[in-house]
Amino acid sequence: MHGTQAPPRTPIFGFDRIVMAGAVVCLVVLVVLPVASLILGSIKGEAGLTFEHFREALTGRLYVQALKNSLILGAWTGLFSIVIGLPLAWAVARTNVPGKALIRLTATLSYLSPPFLTAIAFVNLFGPNAGVINKLIHEVLGLPWLTFNIFTMTGLVLVTVMHTFPFVFLLAASALQSVDASYEEAAQILGAGKWRTALSITAPLVTPAILSGTLIAFVNAIALFGSQAIIGLPGRVVTLPTRIYALFDYPPEYGLASALSLVFVLITVAALFVQRSFLARRSFVTLAGKGSRPQLVDLGAGRWLMLGFAILVFIIAIVLPYSSLIAVSLSKSWGLDFWNNLTLQNYRFILFEYDVTQRAIINSLLLATLAATIAVMLGAVIGWIDLRTRIPGRVLLDYSALIPLGLPGIVMAVALIQFWLKVPIALYGTLGILLLAYAGRYVPLGVRAANASLRQVDPSLEESARILGAGWGTTMREVTLPLIRPGLFAGWLLVFVPAIQELSASILLFSSGSITLAVAVYNLYETGYTEPVAALAIINVIIIAGAIWIARKLGGERPLGENVA
Repeated sequence: MHGTQAPPRTPIFGFDRIVMAGAVVCLVVLVVLPVASLILGSIKGEAGLTFEHFREALTGRLYVQALKNSLILGAWTGLFSIVIGLPLAWAVARTNVPGKALIRLTATLSYLSPPFLTAIAFVNLFGPNAGVINKLIHEVLGLPWLTFNIFTMTGLVLVTVMHTFPFVFLLAASALQSVDASYEEAAQILGAGKWRTALSITAPLVTPAILSGTLIAFVNAIALFGSQAIIGLPGRVVTLPTRIYALFDYPPEYGLASALSLVFVLITVAALFVQRSFLARRSFVTLAGKGSRPQLVDLGAGRWLMLGFAILVFIIAIVLPYSSLIAVSLSKSWGLDFWNNLTLQNYRFILFEYDVTQRAIINSLLLATLAATIAVMLGAVIGWIDLRTRIPGRVLLDYSALIPLGLPGIVMAVALIQFWLKVPIALYGTLGILLLAYAGRYVPLGVRAANASLRQVDPSLEESARILGAGWGTTMREVTLPLIRPGLFAGWLLVFVPAIQELSASILLFSSGSITLAVAVYNLYETGYTEPVAALAIINVIIIAGAIWIARKLGGERPLGENVA
């Protein structure tokens, strides 16, 4: 009897099942068990289960004030991210403003710049005693009332916004380019002017994207440890990350740190839930069925005002911080007359005399490379399980992989400490626990990149390979992975960049042997080595830029902004 031959049954212990099981185990170790330990640690007292840690976290004066400061910081940062990011997005997507490449470059560089380095740069410029711009205003111009104290909530918001406005810019620009132009054209035919059309037609259509960018900015703002420690602590602006960090002074208060971390998680998860709900409401954004493209709005003379605004943002976000870091790194003593004592000694000290630097650079490159590779590989397997199988629980697996979106770095560190201190494996203070922190925290980026890439590959291509006798491993290696390589490299880059500049988790998990580049910069800054700190900061930026260039050459020229959004 002849008929269609049934495909061979997948063996229970086939290679694909082993890989998928391994991915599940990795996800459990990286995310589920540490979070479970964090929850248990928050309700465990000396005499058994207790809610005393939560009571202290929610009623203690120090912790309530830290919570208020974090919410204030997040709210103002979100607002000013709109004020800066939305006009720039509209200018790039919908107007004839000149210098669009400059605007895109500003957003990209602002996103890539390590926030704690920006904070150090602004301290060099606007520190109340040694800030060179303050000294210029006070001593040379004789206008002390114009000086600006960076060690305030205002200063902290300024520094943080320089990192977060690109989220609003990227999401809003993408939405503005996707909106069906026919609605705006109809409004103009009926007599509406360009400004009324923009406010009454365009703005409502892209509102979900704007709010999503704002919420991402909020979540990122409250999670940044480095800038909050460098700017906030000297001005006594204590926030949740810095308060949690203080709880690890001897004797460490693990239970209270866990409870405070979970309060942090509730805030970030609530914000992310709102963000996801807006992103899911795609009916707000209408896409043109026939590729209708809107005409660019002619701003007339106003285009020069918009260009001037863009240049001002570029100067504040990029020129000022990088110029100050370069100038400080090349001076023997930072001050108004720094150009009279230029030297390369700071770079010589950092690269050849300070023994911590080489170890920190190697550790950071190793950790970021491994974390990015693990996150992308794990993301590819989890994405494949979600999209190519009917395994029960695959949706739960996907959601578990997204849990770290609500876990700031310092919270992830607390979770790992709670878990691994109870396990008879000496990981604390090693590169191993740092790798677990990085891979666990950034695995959502790898999952999202792989998931988006797999959706663009027709499953029939894989099915054809299997019908022709290729095993699962061969199909993945010869068909699937080559097709999704650009997306995987983009995801790899999205993990590598924040991992190599990660400070929030590293500051609690490092030891002298596992010190990272970001921690080395922070420790030098804490001990007052202003000029060597700047030299190490510039080296940090060069390493990030070099890694991005190499990754883009290997993975294809895909703009980073496409994946950030």
